[in-house]
Amino acid sequence: MDPPYQGVCGNRDQRYLPTVCHIEFCKVLDRLNSRGIMFAVSYDGRTGDKVFGEPMPESLALRHLEIKAGRSTQATLLGRQDITYEGFYLSPALAELIDASGVGQQSQMALW
Repeated sequence: MDPPYQGVCGNRDQRYLPTVCHIEFCKVLDRLNSRGIMFAVSYDGRTGDKVFGEPMPESLALRHLEIKAGRSTQATLLGRQDITYEGFYLSPALAELIDASGVGQQSQMALW
């Protein structure tokens, strides 16, 4: 899933849904977890010292990874060279499958 990142989409940019209600989204993820459905979510991130979005609740037991996405386009336009890191979350069922396959032991980032 790739919903709009929290705190970076507004009403000015019509290419994106303005926002997703964080609480409602977490409730949906909880329902998926309770059914053992595997999913991955790209949801939040950071650029430099600026963090975007509320953290996902620990009760969801999601595995959090940070993916170095490279230079921030917005920062580049402003003359800066900030690096963007995207938050990527794995459901417990998907993380368990990866762990059982041994892929996670080799290198989780090799998956991406």
